[in-house]
Amino acid sequence: MHLLTEKTVHIQRPMLAVFEYVSNMEKFGEWFPGVISIESANTLRHGQQGKQYLETVSVPLKGTRKITLEVREVRGHHFFATEGRFAPLMPRMEIALTETETNSCALTWRMFSRNSNLFVKYIVLPLAGRVMDQRAAVGVAALKKRMEGGGRTLCGTHVA
Repeated sequence: MHLLTEKTVHIQRPMLAVFEYVSNMEKFGEWFPGVISIESANTLRHGQQGKQYLETVSVPLKGTRKITLEVREVRGHHFFATEGRFAPLMPRMEIALTETETNSCALTWRMFSRNSNLFVKYIVLPLAGRVMDQRAAVGVAALKKRMEGGGRTLCGTHVA
């Protein structure tokens, strides 16, 4: 796998609340740029291995594309990974959470490509990496703002 980008943000919210929000991929478009829509594609619960989604994304110079995502790995309430069927990128998104203090956590968001083709590695991935790096910077900042923002309800809990 090839790392395209990695961003870390500190969020003043309990780790469990953050995990419940980010592992519900139907909410991904609320904070991550380029995601036009995302909906469940099976009846498994959010945050469960095997859960599938259909995501519509904006692709530079190509318009919109539909991608099937599947939750591939979950470790407790601190790690969540999805993989998408989107050639040639073959993306893997990972979200890792670490409790930093009471009611606070660090979230690290990573995007990888699972494609090992040399043409893709040297031509496509550098371009995709730049796009994803910009989107990730905006996305984790938006997630932090959303999770820490006042007066909204997230995951059934009131945000103070």
